[in-house]
Amino acid sequence: MLTFIAFFASIALIHILSVRMRIHPFIPLISAAFLYGILSGMGHQAIIAHITSGLGNIFSVLCIIIFSGVTIAEFLKGTKGIERIVNDILVISKSKCSFVPIFSGYLLSIPIMCCITAFVVLNPVIEGLAIKVRAPKKRFVYMLAVGTVISYNLIYPSPVVFVITDTLDIDPFDTLILSIPISALLLIISYCYMRTRIEIIPEKIHTSLRSSIEAWIPIIIPISLILLGIIVDNQTLKFFGNVNVALLIGVAISLLISHGRLPADEITASLKRSSERAGRILLDLCGAGALGEVIAHSNFLNDVFELLGTSSVPLLLFVFLIAAFIQTAQGSRVVTAIVASGMVKDLACMETVFMICAGTFVISYVSDPYFWLVKQDSSMKEVVKYYTLPLALAGLVVLACTIIFL
Repeated sequence: MLTFIAFFASIALIHILSVRMRIHPFIPLISAAFLYGILSGMGHQAIIAHITSGLGNIFSVLCIIIFSGVTIAEFLKGTKGIERIVNDILVISKSKCSFVPIFSGYLLSIPIMCCITAFVVLNPVIEGLAIKVRAPKKRFVYMLAVGTVISYNLIYPSPVVFVITDTLDIDPFDTLILSIPISALLLIISYCYMRTRIEIIPEKIHTSLRSSIEAWIPIIIPISLILLGIIVDNQTLKFFGNVNVALLIGVAISLLISHGRLPADEITASLKRSSERAGRILLDLCGAGALGEVIAHSNFLNDVFELLGTSSVPLLLFVFLIAAFIQTAQGSRVVTAIVASGMVKDLACMETVFMICAGTFVISYVSDPYFWLVKQDSSMKEVVKYYTLPLALAGLVVLACTIIFL
């Protein structure tokens, strides 16, 4: 049971370095990877090999996705596309406009392919709306964050669902039949938990049909290509419907639109900012990938299944617990998906997919980089109440729906 000791020691180290010393997440995650490997009895050369392998695996899987998503978001921000999208949502929502913060986060997290990036881009807009209607700004921010995570953890083609279905060889289109209604249920529950009595007035911005189309195109076209690649049995469409290719097309469209609206210097600056932001996100994810790879190549899984042999807990419930443990340890939802799905390949089925998805919601606490991004000037108590707990509740709801309907 050395792996369990190593596991919780790694969590403790991440907590100390992140909370007490406020060190950038990459260092705590890499340090925890080394500590886990040493305490679990892994050979020194094997530790280094698995850490570097974990770094490389995450980079190869997510580099194009993250860079493309961040770049599209940056150009949408520069051309005021984000404001137009949110304004369109406000106009459409009318009497239900207090639903906008959580719904806009849910909506944009899908094409942007990163819940953190969607939050960073939308945060100024949502905060501005809160100030305009004298609503609690932080409440809007928490609703935005939770909305981005709901779609990111459940709706294909997000990296989380992409990784799980690809590893388990499950048709991703089949997951949408259940993930869409479950995510809608989570939106309603989370909204009821965090809502505040306000009346949002649409942004007073200059808009037109053309500007709205230009704002939506970089999002709609990649999503359409991805869906066509899933639905239509055509090799050309499958190529253009590949997540990486579709998002690069979205980048190209963003560049074309920006050339007509922004000066060359601003376009260059936007590309530089998006590269820097994507690099920071990838650095955190790669650090988490290193920890996940070390855990995956230790005896952790064997110890878990040995525990299963002496327990009456159903097998699929342990899939959820494995995902929850990994999520708690290293904070990256994508890495949780990669490691957990790799561990339970022999249990591949639709129930396994959603058990892992449920586990990626819990526990989003000190090892989760998003936790610190959302926290900013808030107290620990407040961010736990309006970020950690709603996501934990969402995970339990997904778990319950999986048990009942699958």
